[in-house]
Amino acid sequence: MPASLIPADSIFGITAVLTLVGAVAVWLEHKGIGRRISSVVMGILGGMLCSNLGILPFSSPVYDFIWSQALPFGLVLLLLHADLRRIFRETGRLLLAFSIGAVGTLLGALATYALFSSVPHAAELSGTFAASYIGGSINFLATSKALGLDAFPSVQAGAVAADNLVMAAYFVLLFSLPEIPLLQRIYARRAEGRGPAPKDVPQAVEEPEGDLRPFDVLTTFALAAAICFLGDWLAGFTDFAGAGILWTSALAVAVATLASRPIARIRGIQPFGMGLMQVFFVVIGVAASLPAVIEIGPVVVLFLSVLITVHLVFLLMGGWIARLDLREIAVASNANCGGPTTAAAMVLSKRWDEMVIPIILCGAFGYAIANFIGIELGVWLRG
Repeated sequence: MPASLIPADSIFGITAVLTLVGAVAVWLEHKGIGRRISSVVMGILGGMLCSNLGILPFSSPVYDFIWSQALPFGLVLLLLHADLRRIFRETGRLLLAFSIGAVGTLLGALATYALFSSVPHAAELSGTFAASYIGGSINFLATSKALGLDAFPSVQAGAVAADNLVMAAYFVLLFSLPEIPLLQRIYARRAEGRGPAPKDVPQAVEEPEGDLRPFDVLTTFALAAAICFLGDWLAGFTDFAGAGILWTSALAVAVATLASRPIARIRGIQPFGMGLMQVFFVVIGVAASLPAVIEIGPVVVLFLSVLITVHLVFLLMGGWIARLDLREIAVASNANCGGPTTAAAMVLSKRWDEMVIPIILCGAFGYAIANFIGIELGVWLRG
């Protein structure tokens, strides 16, 4: 394999390219065709171009450090807004819809494993996609690492590529779901008699106003690093693969719940977390050899198609029994599969403003629980 333009041991060179690709992807998300493609997809594609064109190496100690150290750090930053008390208090019917969708995802993951158990790494893929389709793409990263899927970059990259393809098609369906005439007739009058949502509830993940201060930067890094340290320390007493991620996630959620007021006064936690996650997606793309992605991708598309079909059918049936309306079902499924960001974008584009805060909180709840479910499922299926 020919040497890349930037050597594998060039920390600053590789970091500069990774962060630049991530920044361009985020910038393009608000420009022209980029509005139709998420920054996650563009970041992965940008990373794939950089490695397959010979700009970056396919493997590097820098990538290993990002996966082993920076990933739990970024996950903690995102979980610091997962205040469970507020989630249960303010989400109402949407949390019910979200929970039904999560169960549907779990059933879908079991069905895919039953059908595709002969596929290499089927147990790890089932657990990883269960986490990803309960809490969103962010949980894909942590769960795949905990289950060891990151040791097979081509499989992981193929899985991400297939995931993006299926998700893009599924989001088109979700946006049109409430307008399908047959479903409208079946779910008619489900929302009648409900009063308007409160108008003065603060945003779920709203950042404090004002410029970012050195105090905010230092406090954010100190808090996240302390949680990661304690999570790793506790994992030393647990004979379980992926225990570090589980302990770290649990501690982050506990801190977010018990110290929600002081954390709300710290500026920059969410941007730092989302920025790191964007870099992780670029790294996934960098590790992808295009021939290997093409080899594994089609199988994973079938794998995911079964999972997401079971998820949606179960959610539609459960939603009908629970007297949920189509808007709640579509938005909850979006939060399950894409996370709070894509769900919030959906409700804002549809002008369903009263659902913004509850669905963001549901998405934060998904962040908090998905890793646990996905890792446990993957370990159990692996036997």
